[in-house]
Amino acid sequence: MSEIARTARGRAVFISLMLLPAVAALGVFMYYPIEETFRLSFMRSSGLGDAAFNGLANYQFLFGNDEFRAGLAHVFLWAFWSLVIQLPLAFFVSYSLILYRNRITKSLRAVYYLANILPSTITAMLGIFVFSNTNGVLAALARKISWTWLAKLDFIGDPTLAFWAVFFVATWMYTGFPIIYLMARMEQIPLEIREAAELDGAGGWRYARAIVLPMISYPLRILAVLMIVGSLKLFDLPYLMTKGGPGDATKTLGIILYNQGFVNWQYGSAAAVGVVIFLLSLVFTIAQFSWQRKGGEAE
Repeated sequence: MSEIARTARGRAVFISLMLLPAVAALGVFMYYPIEETFRLSFMRSSGLGDAAFNGLANYQFLFGNDEFRAGLAHVFLWAFWSLVIQLPLAFFVSYSLILYRNRITKSLRAVYYLANILPSTITAMLGIFVFSNTNGVLAALARKISWTWLAKLDFIGDPTLAFWAVFFVATWMYTGFPIIYLMARMEQIPLEIREAAELDGAGGWRYARAIVLPMISYPLRILAVLMIVGSLKLFDLPYLMTKGGPGDATKTLGIILYNQGFVNWQYGSAAAVGVVIFLLSLVFTIAQFSWQRKGGEAE
């Protein structure tokens, strides 16, 4: 064996040994749980005793269950409004902070991101404190200005309003990251491009539409996928604010998974919900990469 071949072989062995801990960790903490979730979704199990194979019964139960269908509808509705409201809002705020640079906007960067680093429990408590119709901030202000109709609204207890109350709090909580991310990408646009655009009369918000939006289209698509996948996995904020209620008004797939597994002790059904979340997330992620690849080939 030549010296070059021995060197290449030794390097390959060294790289394999260095990667082995990471591969083992992925196998133990990611791939094995995924495989077990798929396997358990075809079982009838209460967590006590042996699990019994029952085929597609768990999936049949879920898709025939009104609670599951409501949760599925809510996560898609949440994803839709995230794309319609949160993503444009993040772009508007991030570009405004770039366009109007001063001492105030520098401080606002930290303020906008602050909600993103707060624990979900604190954010949920603040949301309840604002929207409670008994001693909430909004109700108190409404009484002060004699808007009794507003003070009577039960934003958390009314099935038609609870979803929007939770979504409003989530918008405040989750928009911080897209703002910071988009600002970072906007600041990477060469200054020469902006100066040339201004010379051509494309300044201000016209520059945003003609130059900035096309140049950050890929980051926007990444954020769109993250918002969709995040909606599918949503659990903490709706559960902490309303526990999925009133009724099924704020139920999500994450809450249904939790209730099936840890309240009803139906681990097979809970695993089936997890599989649905995983497959939907996988579909949207693959669709995004496929879309990006086609866009790159077209360019």
